[in-house]
Amino acid sequence: MDKTPKTSDKNVSLTPSATKLARILGDSPTPRMLTPYEIKLLRQSTQETAQVVREILERKRDKSQDRKGV
Repeated sequence: MDKTPKTSDKNVSLTPSATKLARILGDSPTPRMLTPYEIKLLRQSTQETAQVVREILERKRDKSQDRKGV
């Protein structure tokens, strides 16, 4: 059974690290401290997400410059 978090937005995809972390954590009913490996995955996921956001913003900027004829 896949333990990837379910979202209402079908266009959302998780980074590889976020997918691993979601599988490890699952649906835990009680709070707990993250393990060093889970912290590493969380940080890696943050970096992957930031990279995707930078790429998307760059593409949007390029498209807007193309429209302006720059």
